[in-house]
Amino acid sequence: MALTSLIMNYAVTLKIASHYRLSFPSSIEHCPELRQWIGTIARIEGYSESFTEALELAMHEIFVNAVIHGNHDNVNLPIVLMFEAGVNGEERYLEVRVRDCGEGFDSESAIASIESARSATGSTGRGLFLANHYVKNFRIEKLEDGCVVVLRYIPY
Repeated sequence: MALTSLIMNYAVTLKIASHYRLSFPSSIEHCPELRQWIGTIARIEGYSESFTEALELAMHEIFVNAVIHGNHDNVNLPIVLMFEAGVNGEERYLEVRVRDCGEGFDSESAIASIESARSATGSTGRGLFLANHYVKNFRIEKLEDGCVVVLRYIPY
């Protein structure tokens, strides 16, 4: 009886995830294609239209930052986006990793600088500002041969 009770009260946390990988040359000409792929992934995962629009906008801006600041417009260097969409326990999540070949930067000081210097009409720092606004967690991983911006969302 005690063993049956123990088995019935034991909760298993399942982590179910889908993985997607996109790779583009470092050129902002690929932004429309990137947005189409993000829309496709969002539809497959069943995200709302408003979340999909926010995700497309934020990923567009992060991609442009990776092209300009990370890879310095070098079309021979790739920008790789990896998506992990899933459920951990009862919580849905989306983790996006955007990798370029740049040196990286300190996210907290960059965002603080952007927020303090940003004017109502300015466009400088838009990518980091949007990424920080829409995500649950945001961090930078510096690698020997590049930089990874890691964004974790709670999709709706």
